[in-house]
Amino acid sequence: MSGKKGHKFLSIITITIIMVIVKRFDDEKRIKKASLPLLVYGRRKTGKTFLVKYIFKDANYFFVRRDKTIFYEKRDENIRYDELVRIIEENKGTIIIDEFHRLGEDFLEFLHIKQPKNLILITSTLNLARKLITQKSPILGLFMEFRLDLISEKDILKNMRKCLKGKELIENCVYLREPLLLRFFKNKRIDFNYLKLTIPALIGEIFGEEGREISSRYEGILRAIATGKNTVSEIVSYLYSYRLIDKEDSSVVKQYLKNLIELGLITRIKDYFRNRWFYFIASPVIDLYYYLDEKYNFSENELGEKYFKEKVGKHVEHFFRDLLSKILNKRSFIISKPDHEIDIALADFNKLRLVGEVKWKNRISRDEIMKIEENLKRYGCERILIVPSKRALKKSIMGIKVLDVDDVVSLVS
Repeated sequence: MSGKKGHKFLSIITITIIMVIVKRFDDEKRIKKASLPLLVYGRRKTGKTFLVKYIFKDANYFFVRRDKTIFYEKRDENIRYDELVRIIEENKGTIIIDEFHRLGEDFLEFLHIKQPKNLILITSTLNLARKLITQKSPILGLFMEFRLDLISEKDILKNMRKCLKGKELIENCVYLREPLLLRFFKNKRIDFNYLKLTIPALIGEIFGEEGREISSRYEGILRAIATGKNTVSEIVSYLYSYRLIDKEDSSVVKQYLKNLIELGLITRIKDYFRNRWFYFIASPVIDLYYYLDEKYNFSENELGEKYFKEKVGKHVEHFFRDLLSKILNKRSFIISKPDHEIDIALADFNKLRLVGEVKWKNRISRDEIMKIEENLKRYGCERILIVPSKRALKKSIMGIKVLDVDDVVSLVS
Protein backbone atom coordinates (compact mmCIF):
# COMPACT_ATOMS: atom_id res chain seq x y z
CA MET A 1 0.00 0.00 0.00
CA SER A 2 1.43 3.34 -0.92
CA GLY A 3 1.94 5.93 1.82
CA LYS A 4 -1.15 7.25 3.56
CA LYS A 5 -2.25 10.48 1.99
CA GLY A 6 -3.22 13.53 3.93
CA HIS A 7 -6.32 14.12 4.30
CA LYS A 8 -20.20 34.81 -2.91
CA PHE A 9 -21.98 31.49 -3.73
CA LEU A 10 -23.63 31.51 -7.19
CA SER A 11 -27.40 31.38 -7.34
CA ILE A 12 -27.39 28.98 -10.28
CA ILE A 13 -27.27 25.23 -10.61
CA THR A 14 -25.32 25.35 -13.86
CA ILE A 15 -21.63 25.51 -14.57
CA THR A 16 -20.34 26.90 -17.85
CA ILE A 17 -17.67 24.83 -19.57
CA ILE A 18 -16.66 25.78 -23.10
CA MET A 19 -20.07 27.21 -23.99
CA VAL A 20 -21.81 24.16 -22.46
CA ILE A 21 -24.21 24.43 -19.53
CA VAL A 22 -24.44 21.39 -17.27
CA LYS A 23 -27.98 21.20 -15.97
CA ARG A 24 -29.16 18.53 -13.51
CA PHE A 25 -32.61 17.62 -14.80
CA ASP A 26 -33.05 14.46 -12.70
CA ASP A 27 -32.05 16.11 -9.43
CA GLU A 28 -34.25 19.13 -10.10
CA LYS A 29 -37.24 16.84 -10.51
CA ARG A 30 -36.43 14.93 -7.34
CA ILE A 31 -36.00 17.95 -5.11
CA LYS A 32 -39.14 19.65 -6.48
CA LYS A 33 -41.12 16.60 -5.37
CA ALA A 34 -39.67 16.78 -1.85
CA SER A 35 -41.61 18.56 0.87
CA LEU A 36 -40.28 20.81 3.62
CA PRO A 37 -38.68 20.66 6.09
CA LEU A 38 -35.81 19.11 4.16
CA LEU A 39 -32.38 17.73 5.06
CA VAL A 40 -30.02 17.86 2.07
CA TYR A 41 -26.81 15.93 2.49
CA GLY A 42 -24.05 14.41 0.42
CA ARG A 43 -20.36 14.39 -0.11
CA ARG A 44 -18.56 17.72 -0.59
CA LYS A 45 -18.29 19.16 -4.10
CA THR A 46 -21.48 17.58 -5.45
CA GLY A 47 -23.36 20.87 -5.94
CA LYS A 48 -25.80 20.78 -3.02
CA THR A 49 -25.80 24.55 -2.43
CA PHE A 50 -26.12 25.33 -6.14
CA LEU A 51 -29.10 23.03 -6.49
CA VAL A 52 -30.98 24.19 -3.40
CA LYS A 53 -30.49 27.90 -4.10
CA TYR A 54 -31.52 27.47 -7.72
CA ILE A 55 -34.77 25.68 -6.89
CA PHE A 56 -35.66 27.84 -3.87
CA LYS A 57 -34.75 31.21 -5.35
CA ASP A 58 -36.77 33.28 -2.87
CA ALA A 59 -35.46 31.56 0.26
CA ASN A 60 -33.33 33.33 2.87
CA TYR A 61 -29.87 31.77 2.79
CA PHE A 62 -27.60 31.45 5.84
CA PHE A 63 -24.11 29.94 5.88
CA VAL A 64 -22.51 28.75 9.12
CA ARG A 65 -18.73 29.16 9.07
CA ARG A 66 -16.29 26.90 10.90
CA ASP A 67 -15.99 29.44 13.73
CA LYS A 68 -19.81 29.30 14.08
CA THR A 69 -20.35 32.81 12.76
CA ILE A 70 -23.54 32.97 10.69
CA PHE A 71 -23.53 34.79 7.35
CA TYR A 72 -26.91 36.15 6.24
CA GLU A 73 -26.64 36.49 2.46
CA LYS A 74 -29.67 38.75 1.96
CA ARG A 75 -28.21 41.41 4.27
CA ASP A 76 -24.57 40.62 3.38
CA GLU A 77 -23.59 40.53 7.04
CA ASN A 78 -22.95 38.21 9.97
CA ILE A 79 -25.70 37.72 12.53
CA ARG A 80 -25.88 36.23 16.02
CA TYR A 81 -27.31 32.79 16.78
CA ASP A 82 -30.28 34.24 18.69
CA GLU A 83 -31.21 36.37 15.68
CA LEU A 84 -31.19 33.29 13.44
CA VAL A 85 -33.52 31.56 15.90
CA ARG A 86 -35.81 34.60 15.88
CA ILE A 87 -35.94 34.64 12.06
CA ILE A 88 -36.81 30.94 12.00
CA GLU A 89 -39.58 31.40 14.56
CA GLU A 90 -41.10 34.28 12.57
CA ASN A 91 -41.86 31.66 9.87
CA LYS A 92 -41.74 34.18 7.02
CA GLY A 93 -40.81 32.07 4.01
CA THR A 94 -38.30 29.32 3.34
CA ILE A 95 -34.95 29.38 5.15
CA ILE A 96 -31.80 27.59 3.98
CA ILE A 97 -29.08 26.91 6.56
CA ASP A 98 -25.87 25.63 4.97
CA GLU A 99 -23.47 23.57 7.12
CA PHE A 100 -26.03 23.78 9.93
CA HIS A 101 -24.26 21.06 11.94
CA ARG A 102 -21.69 23.65 13.03
CA LEU A 103 -24.36 25.22 15.26
CA GLY A 104 -24.09 22.26 17.62
CA GLU A 105 -26.44 20.27 19.85
CA ASP A 106 -28.37 23.31 21.09
CA PHE A 107 -29.66 23.93 17.58
CA LEU A 108 -30.71 20.30 17.18
CA GLU A 109 -32.62 20.51 20.45
CA PHE A 110 -34.27 23.72 19.24
CA LEU A 111 -35.38 21.92 16.07
CA HIS A 112 -36.71 19.02 18.14
CA ILE A 113 -38.78 21.33 20.35
CA LYS A 114 -40.03 23.87 17.78
CA GLN A 115 -40.23 21.58 14.72
CA PRO A 116 -40.20 24.45 12.17
CA LYS A 117 -41.72 23.58 8.80
CA ASN A 118 -39.92 26.16 6.67
CA LEU A 119 -36.33 24.88 6.86
CA ILE A 120 -33.89 23.38 4.41
CA LEU A 121 -30.75 22.15 6.15
CA ILE A 122 -27.59 21.37 4.18
CA THR A 123 -24.60 19.40 5.42
CA SER A 124 -21.48 17.94 3.85
CA THR A 125 -20.46 16.12 7.01
CA LEU A 126 -21.54 12.64 6.02
CA ASN A 127 -20.83 11.05 9.37
CA LEU A 128 -23.16 13.54 11.03
CA ALA A 129 -25.79 13.11 8.33
CA ARG A 130 -25.79 9.39 9.05
CA LYS A 131 -26.23 10.02 12.78
CA LEU A 132 -29.07 12.49 12.18
CA ILE A 133 -31.22 9.80 10.58
CA THR A 134 -30.58 7.15 13.25
CA GLN A 135 -32.77 6.27 16.22
CA LYS A 136 -31.03 8.47 18.81
CA SER A 137 -31.14 11.68 16.77
CA PRO A 138 -33.24 14.54 18.24
CA ILE A 139 -34.51 15.38 14.75
CA LEU A 140 -35.31 11.82 13.63
CA GLY A 141 -38.41 11.84 11.46
CA LEU A 142 -38.74 15.63 11.37
CA PHE A 143 -37.06 16.18 8.00
CA MET A 144 -37.44 14.60 4.60
CA GLU A 145 -34.00 13.37 3.51
CA PHE A 146 -32.47 14.25 0.15
CA ARG A 147 -29.04 12.88 -0.75
CA LEU A 148 -27.23 14.46 -3.67
CA ASP A 149 -24.65 12.34 -5.46
CA LEU A 150 -22.89 12.64 -8.81
CA ILE A 151 -24.50 14.07 -11.93
CA SER A 152 -26.61 11.29 -13.46
CA GLU A 153 -25.43 9.47 -16.57
CA LYS A 154 -28.48 10.70 -18.46
CA ASP A 155 -27.97 14.33 -17.51
CA ILE A 156 -24.29 14.49 -18.35
CA LEU A 157 -25.01 12.94 -21.76
CA LYS A 158 -27.83 15.40 -22.43
CA ASN A 159 -25.48 18.29 -21.74
CA MET A 160 -22.23 17.12 -23.28
CA ARG A 161 -23.66 15.74 -26.53
CA LYS A 162 -23.89 19.35 -27.67
CA CYS A 163 -20.12 19.67 -27.99
CA LEU A 164 -18.71 16.12 -28.09
CA LYS A 165 -19.40 13.06 -30.22
CA GLY A 166 -18.67 9.35 -30.33
CA LYS A 167 -15.99 7.79 -28.18
CA GLU A 168 -14.80 11.19 -26.98
CA LEU A 169 -18.29 11.98 -25.68
CA ILE A 170 -18.58 8.84 -23.54
CA GLU A 171 -15.04 8.92 -22.13
CA ASN A 172 -15.46 12.51 -20.98
CA CYS A 173 -18.98 11.97 -19.64
CA VAL A 174 -17.78 9.07 -17.48
CA TYR A 175 -15.58 11.43 -15.47
CA LEU A 176 -17.48 14.70 -15.82
CA ARG A 177 -20.29 13.23 -13.74
CA GLU A 178 -17.99 14.31 -10.91
CA PRO A 179 -18.84 18.04 -10.54
CA LEU A 180 -15.41 18.98 -9.19
CA LEU A 181 -13.83 17.98 -12.53
CA LEU A 182 -15.86 20.42 -14.59
CA ARG A 183 -13.43 23.23 -13.85
CA PHE A 184 -10.55 21.10 -15.16
CA PHE A 185 -12.23 20.38 -18.51
CA LYS A 186 -10.56 22.47 -21.19
CA ASN A 187 -10.19 22.07 -24.94
CA LYS A 188 -12.34 18.92 -24.80
CA ARG A 189 -10.05 17.13 -22.37
CA ILE A 190 -9.67 16.75 -18.61
CA ASP A 191 -6.44 17.55 -16.79
CA PHE A 192 -6.37 14.63 -14.35
CA ASN A 193 -3.18 15.73 -12.61
CA TYR A 194 -5.33 18.05 -10.49
CA LEU A 195 -6.67 14.94 -8.76
CA LYS A 196 -3.55 14.56 -6.64
CA LEU A 197 -4.57 17.71 -4.75
CA THR A 198 -8.35 17.55 -4.81
CA ILE A 199 -9.08 13.90 -3.95
CA PRO A 200 -6.93 13.61 -0.78
CA ALA A 201 -8.41 16.89 0.49
CA LEU A 202 -11.91 15.69 -0.34
CA ILE A 203 -11.50 12.33 1.39
CA GLY A 204 -9.81 14.03 4.33
CA GLU A 205 -12.86 16.27 4.78
CA ILE A 206 -15.26 13.35 4.51
CA PHE A 207 -13.60 11.36 7.27
CA GLY A 208 -12.14 14.31 9.16
CA GLU A 209 -14.31 13.69 12.22
CA GLU A 210 -13.33 10.04 12.49
CA GLY A 211 -10.30 8.85 14.42
CA ARG A 212 -7.13 8.12 12.48
CA GLU A 213 -7.51 4.34 12.78
CA ILE A 214 -11.09 4.36 11.51
CA SER A 215 -10.26 6.83 8.71
CA SER A 216 -7.43 4.55 7.59
CA ARG A 217 -9.84 1.63 7.40
CA TYR A 218 -12.29 3.58 5.27
CA GLU A 219 -9.52 4.73 2.95
CA GLY A 220 -8.13 1.20 2.89
CA ILE A 221 -11.48 -0.09 1.65
CA LEU A 222 -11.49 2.50 -1.14
CA ARG A 223 -7.96 1.52 -2.12
CA ALA A 224 -8.84 -2.17 -2.10
CA ILE A 225 -11.87 -1.68 -4.34
CA ALA A 226 -9.95 0.59 -6.73
CA THR A 227 -7.38 -2.15 -7.28
CA GLY A 228 -9.96 -4.80 -8.12
CA LYS A 229 -10.80 -6.29 -4.73
CA ASN A 230 -14.56 -6.17 -5.13
CA THR A 231 -15.88 -8.87 -2.80
CA VAL A 232 -15.97 -8.79 1.00
CA SER A 233 -13.40 -11.56 1.33
CA GLU A 234 -10.98 -9.77 -1.01
CA ILE A 235 -11.41 -6.48 0.83
CA VAL A 236 -10.87 -8.17 4.20
CA SER A 237 -7.68 -9.84 2.97
CA TYR A 238 -6.38 -6.51 1.69
CA LEU A 239 -7.05 -4.68 4.96
CA TYR A 240 -5.53 -7.47 7.01
CA SER A 241 -2.40 -7.56 4.84
CA TYR A 242 -1.78 -3.91 5.71
CA ARG A 243 -2.65 -4.43 9.39
CA LEU A 244 -5.65 -2.13 9.14
CA ILE A 245 -7.76 -4.76 10.93
CA ASP A 246 -6.69 -7.14 13.68
CA LYS A 247 -8.18 -10.32 12.26
CA GLU A 248 -9.24 -11.62 8.88
CA ASP A 249 -12.94 -11.57 9.69
CA SER A 250 -15.62 -10.25 7.32
CA SER A 251 -17.87 -9.20 10.20
CA VAL A 252 -15.29 -6.55 11.12
CA VAL A 253 -15.63 -4.88 7.71
CA LYS A 254 -19.33 -5.16 6.90
CA GLN A 255 -20.38 -2.16 9.00
CA TYR A 256 -17.73 0.00 7.31
CA LEU A 257 -19.06 -1.08 3.92
CA LYS A 258 -22.63 -0.33 5.01
CA ASN A 259 -21.60 3.16 6.15
CA LEU A 260 -19.81 3.88 2.88
CA ILE A 261 -22.90 2.81 0.93
CA GLU A 262 -25.15 5.05 3.04
CA LEU A 263 -22.78 7.95 2.45
CA GLY A 264 -22.88 7.41 -1.31
CA LEU A 265 -19.17 6.67 -1.61
CA ILE A 266 -19.54 3.07 -2.75
CA THR A 267 -22.25 0.95 -4.35
CA ARG A 268 -22.85 -2.77 -4.36
CA ILE A 269 -24.32 -5.13 -6.96
CA LYS A 270 -25.50 -8.68 -6.29
CA ASP A 271 -24.15 -11.73 -8.06
CA TYR A 272 -27.03 -13.10 -10.13
CA PHE A 273 -26.24 -16.74 -9.44
CA ARG A 274 -24.69 -16.62 -5.97
CA ASN A 275 -25.44 -15.04 -2.61
CA ARG A 276 -22.61 -12.52 -2.69
CA TRP A 277 -22.11 -8.87 -3.48
CA PHE A 278 -19.58 -6.92 -5.52
CA TYR A 279 -18.55 -3.46 -4.29
CA PHE A 280 -17.57 -0.50 -6.47
CA ILE A 281 -16.51 3.10 -5.80
CA ALA A 282 -19.39 5.34 -6.87
CA SER A 283 -17.16 8.07 -8.31
CA PRO A 284 -14.95 6.89 -11.19
CA VAL A 285 -12.70 9.86 -10.42
CA ILE A 286 -12.04 8.72 -6.84
CA ASP A 287 -11.64 5.18 -8.12
CA LEU A 288 -9.07 6.34 -10.70
CA TYR A 289 -7.12 8.33 -8.12
CA TYR A 290 -6.71 5.41 -5.73
CA TYR A 291 -5.92 2.99 -8.54
CA LEU A 292 -3.13 5.23 -9.83
CA ASP A 293 -1.84 5.94 -6.35
CA GLU A 294 -1.63 2.26 -5.47
CA LYS A 295 0.01 1.32 -8.77
CA TYR A 296 2.21 4.34 -9.51
CA ASN A 297 2.31 6.39 -6.28
CA PHE A 298 0.38 9.09 -8.15
CA SER A 299 0.15 11.40 -5.14
CA GLU A 300 3.89 12.01 -5.37
CA ASN A 301 4.48 11.75 -9.12
CA GLU A 302 3.39 13.47 -12.32
CA LEU A 303 1.84 10.97 -14.73
CA GLY A 304 1.43 11.14 -18.48
CA GLU A 305 -1.96 11.07 -20.16
CA LYS A 306 -1.77 7.36 -21.06
CA TYR A 307 -1.87 6.35 -17.38
CA PHE A 308 -5.21 8.07 -16.85
CA LYS A 309 -6.71 5.87 -19.57
CA GLU A 310 -5.83 2.55 -17.93
CA LYS A 311 -9.24 2.14 -16.29
CA VAL A 312 -11.37 3.94 -18.85
CA GLY A 313 -12.62 0.66 -20.36
CA LYS A 314 -13.89 -0.60 -17.00
CA HIS A 315 -15.40 2.78 -16.12
CA VAL A 316 -17.17 2.92 -19.49
CA GLU A 317 -18.66 -0.54 -18.79
CA HIS A 318 -20.04 0.68 -15.47
CA PHE A 319 -21.36 3.86 -17.09
CA PHE A 320 -23.36 1.95 -19.71
CA ARG A 321 -24.56 -0.62 -17.17
CA ASP A 322 -25.91 2.04 -14.82
CA LEU A 323 -27.31 4.16 -17.65
CA LEU A 324 -29.28 1.27 -19.17
CA SER A 325 -30.45 0.15 -15.74
CA LYS A 326 -32.03 3.57 -15.22
CA ILE A 327 -33.40 3.96 -18.75
CA LEU A 328 -34.99 0.49 -18.76
CA ASN A 329 -35.92 0.59 -15.07
CA LYS A 330 -34.20 -2.74 -14.42
CA ARG A 331 -31.97 -3.93 -11.59
CA SER A 332 -28.27 -4.53 -12.31
CA PHE A 333 -26.63 -7.83 -11.43
CA ILE A 334 -23.13 -9.24 -11.75
CA ILE A 335 -22.55 -12.42 -13.73
CA SER A 336 -19.10 -13.76 -12.90
CA LYS A 337 -18.37 -17.41 -13.61
CA PRO A 338 -15.07 -19.30 -13.88
CA ASP A 339 -15.33 -19.54 -17.67
CA HIS A 340 -16.91 -16.18 -18.50
CA GLU A 341 -18.11 -12.80 -17.22
CA ILE A 342 -20.91 -10.59 -18.51
CA ASP A 343 -20.49 -6.80 -18.46
CA ILE A 344 -24.18 -5.90 -18.26
CA ALA A 345 -26.92 -8.03 -16.70
CA LEU A 346 -30.32 -6.44 -16.10
CA ALA A 347 -33.32 -8.10 -14.50
CA ASP A 348 -36.69 -7.41 -12.96
CA PHE A 349 -38.13 -9.62 -10.25
CA ASN A 350 -34.86 -11.59 -10.48
CA LYS A 351 -35.59 -12.66 -14.05
CA LEU A 352 -32.90 -11.75 -16.56
CA ARG A 353 -34.19 -9.39 -19.24
CA LEU A 354 -30.98 -8.22 -20.89
CA VAL A 355 -27.34 -9.22 -21.05
CA GLY A 356 -24.68 -7.22 -22.79
CA GLU A 357 -21.01 -6.82 -23.52
CA VAL A 358 -19.07 -3.57 -23.88
CA LYS A 359 -16.09 -3.65 -26.24
CA TRP A 360 -14.47 -0.24 -26.01
CA LYS A 361 -12.04 -0.69 -28.89
CA ASN A 362 -11.57 0.72 -32.36
CA ARG A 363 -11.18 -2.77 -33.80
CA ILE A 364 -12.86 -5.97 -32.62
CA SER A 365 -11.40 -9.13 -34.13
CA ARG A 366 -13.32 -12.13 -35.48
CA ASP A 367 -12.17 -14.24 -32.54
CA GLU A 368 -13.44 -11.64 -30.07
CA ILE A 369 -16.80 -11.48 -31.82
CA MET A 370 -17.13 -15.27 -31.72
CA LYS A 371 -16.34 -15.24 -28.00
CA ILE A 372 -18.98 -12.55 -27.39
CA GLU A 373 -21.54 -14.62 -29.29
CA GLU A 374 -20.65 -17.72 -27.29
CA ASN A 375 -20.97 -15.95 -23.94
CA LEU A 376 -24.16 -14.01 -24.58
CA LYS A 377 -26.04 -16.85 -26.28
CA ARG A 378 -25.95 -18.79 -23.02
CA TYR A 379 -28.78 -16.54 -21.85
CA GLY A 380 -32.34 -16.61 -23.16
CA CYS A 381 -33.06 -12.90 -23.06
CA GLU A 382 -32.28 -9.77 -25.05
CA ARG A 383 -28.58 -9.58 -25.96
CA ILE A 384 -26.64 -6.46 -26.86
CA LEU A 385 -23.10 -5.42 -27.73
CA ILE A 386 -22.02 -1.81 -27.16
CA VAL A 387 -19.15 -0.46 -29.26
CA PRO A 388 -17.75 3.03 -29.97
CA SER A 389 -18.61 2.64 -33.66
CA LYS A 390 -20.10 -0.19 -35.70
CA ARG A 391 -17.09 0.14 -37.97
CA ALA A 392 -15.10 -1.55 -35.20
CA LEU A 393 -16.68 -4.93 -36.03
CA LYS A 394 -14.64 -7.05 -38.44
CA LYS A 395 -17.44 -9.57 -39.03
CA SER A 396 -21.20 -9.63 -38.75
CA ILE A 397 -22.65 -10.75 -35.46
CA MET A 398 -25.73 -12.96 -35.19
CA GLY A 399 -28.55 -12.82 -32.64
CA ILE A 400 -27.08 -9.84 -30.82
CA LYS A 401 -28.14 -6.21 -31.18
CA VAL A 402 -25.18 -3.92 -31.76
CA LEU A 403 -25.38 -0.41 -30.31
CA ASP A 404 -22.86 2.34 -30.96
CA VAL A 405 -22.57 5.66 -29.15
CA ASP A 406 -25.18 7.35 -31.33
CA ASP A 407 -27.66 4.55 -30.63
CA VAL A 408 -27.17 4.82 -26.87
CA VAL A 409 -27.42 8.61 -26.89
CA SER A 410 -30.70 8.34 -28.80
CA LEU A 411 -32.15 6.41 -25.84
CA VAL A 412 -31.60 9.41 -23.57
CA SER A 413 -34.72 11.57 -23.77
